[in-house]
Amino acid sequence: MTGHMIYEFLDPWMIWAFRFGDNPYVGFAIGLLWICVVTTVIGELCMAAVYFTNKKHFASINREMVDHHNLSVRALGAKNKIAWKACNSIANDAFGKNFFSRIALFASSLWVVPFAIGWLYYRFGEVDFMVPLIGAVGPSFVFIPVYILTRYLFSVAKPWLPLFSTIRQRVLDNEAGDEMMTYMDLAKEKEERQTETPIPENS
Repeated sequence: MTGHMIYEFLDPWMIWAFRFGDNPYVGFAIGLLWICVVTTVIGELCMAAVYFTNKKHFASINREMVDHHNLSVRALGAKNKIAWKACNSIANDAFGKNFFSRIALFASSLWVVPFAIGWLYYRFGEVDFMVPLIGAVGPSFVFIPVYILTRYLFSVAKPWLPLFSTIRQRVLDNEAGDEMMTYMDLAKEKEERQTETPIPENS
């Protein structure tokens, strides 16, 4: 299927939102928001599918990162410099692995964006969007900031959205118990041990 055929297929699902009201500017704003919401929702669902397909892998690398970080904190608390250096080095490697796996996971939600931009050019490629101090710009110049804002607002609202709140909770359950220790936690543990240690009675 060629790109033109893809955009023709998408057209009925996209163009209807641009026809709201008699004001073309309002209609375009509503349509653009609709495309951004659809792109975000599809991307989020794809990201969730990739995560749960590989949930054991994500839980494993997250646990490895947290465990080695906690070991490095405990080594530092015990003033064992050699052990701290070793654990900290492994923890940094695990952090890098976890970080880039999350970047790859996020990237799996962006594959829809080129299709959204392509359809905008298919429909509005010959329209000049005038921006103050810049001049005429293409549809992607308008789409990208609105998409970023939509994605941010969606992430804020996600805990209260029925389907996505469930997805979020299952991700948390999959990585439950993997909590990074801080130096304050270490100090608190030390204080609790000292409190629990019985004070010998004077003979």
